Amino acid sequence: MAHRVLATRLAGSLVLAFLVVSCATNPATGGKMLSLVSESQEIQMGQQFSQEVESSMPLVDDAELQAYVEGVGLALAAVSERPDLPWSFRVVDDPVVNAFALPGGPVYVTRGILAHFSSEAEMAAVLGHEIGHITARHSVEQISRAQLAGIGLAVGSILSRDIARYSGLASQGLQVLFLSFGRDDEHESDMLGVRYASRVDYDVRESVTMHEKLDRIGDLSNGGGIPGWLSTHPSSEDRIERLHALVDTIPGLADAKVGRDEYLFHIDDLVYGEDPRQGYFAQSLFLHPDLRFQIRFPDGWQTANLPSVVGGQSPSQDAIVQLTLASDGSGHAEAARAFFSQEGLTSGRVGRERINGLPATLGSFQAQTEQGVLEGIAAFLDHGGLTYRIMGYTVQGRLNNYQNGFLRFIRSFEILTDRAALSVEPMRIELYTLERASSIAEISRRKPSPASEARLAILNGVEETERIPPGSMIKWVVGELPPGTRED
Repeated sequence: MAHRVLATRLAGSLVLAFLVVSCATNPATGGKMLSLVSESQEIQMGQQFSQEVESSMPLVDDAELQAYVEGVGLALAAVSERPDLPWSFRVVDDPVVNAFALPGGPVYVTRGILAHFSSEAEMAAVLGHEIGHITARHSVEQISRAQLAGIGLAVGSILSRDIARYSGLASQGLQVLFLSFGRDDEHESDMLGVRYASRVDYDVRESVTMHEKLDRIGDLSNGGGIPGWLSTHPSSEDRIERLHALVDTIPGLADAKVGRDEYLFHIDDLVYGEDPRQGYFAQSLFLHPDLRFQIRFPDGWQTANLPSVVGGQSPSQDAIVQLTLASDGSGHAEAARAFFSQEGLTSGRVGRERINGLPATLGSFQAQTEQGVLEGIAAFLDHGGLTYRIMGYTVQGRLNNYQNGFLRFIRSFEILTDRAALSVEPMRIELYTLERASSIAEISRRKPSPASEARLAILNGVEETERIPPGSMIKWVVGELPPGTRED
């Protein structure tokens, strides 16, 4: 997600034919930059896409936490070179370690990255970095370059909304082109983030600590679970060395604000990791306790549970299966009629059936897209007062290879009855004050956690065998992993 996806959507939405290429001044650094977008257009884009973000990614339901993050962010933005932008800072309910900014003011952090901060100064470092991307107009410059190069970035088709929402999985298989910030932009935002944090008297040494922590998360997963923020803000030893050198030039850090206890107080009881109440995978089986259903995905496919869709991509990256709520709530028959009668879509045989006792309408289709013709099977099914759309699609000529798998996937949808799955609860962050000096390994023996010692050490910014002084407040993960799952 983050900057690559957002820049892609923004680039596809602009109509810039009437603008003249101009060399503007970077408002944050005073250097020259390419800009085809005025500030008013930049603000308008940010507001438009903040609505899209929040319609597809729910915000964390914690007014006190939202106000706290907003307050820190606004204080940093107020000392930036663009204090009068309509700044906003919000926490989205996403377990991925991530943060991102939209042009013109909106900044988002996930609860996943909040769980890994150990102080207000660490949070300020990341917020300041994201503010730097906005004050330096990095997205605007990337979009302008893409427009000059004539790169077509929009995914326009009958299935474009689904593909856009599912782009985290479908991007490679469907040749969706993403933009990303270059190394110079990242170094510039690092510098600006340190500038803003130091102006509000934060201990900017915490910015180095945060980068080192993110690197450890990537190392722990061997690259397989690199946090979203690190994947869109590439880290390196050189980058950390630059941060060290920059921080060493800031005077008066001995008395600078860290805000450890204040920060930890605000994330006490924060949901940690995936919230199983919103659905979870047990190998290839997806279970949704709140909506009381389960469905089995093809073995070996890459899967993801996103806010608006749960889906999977084939190992060859040429086929997708997905489940989402149908936009029309009038029942399976009407939802199917609306889908199969769309312009640009040709339907095959469509008929009614019962899927594990639930009423459904199922049919095949072809859809013309800008990437070519897609072929697939779609079913609409009623359960619990809601209508679900369950579908599989692939590129033209390959439906015969996937048809049986698509049908098995669709017809595996059934009512969830397993009591253990229905009663599952999310893991949470709990604060724990040490009575005596202990290491994470020692604490784990006294207070078992569903999280590994390695992850608990990263959460607290220590090594597993490092002895933590008595009286220290640490973060601990409590609860249980959902049945049939294991820690990533």
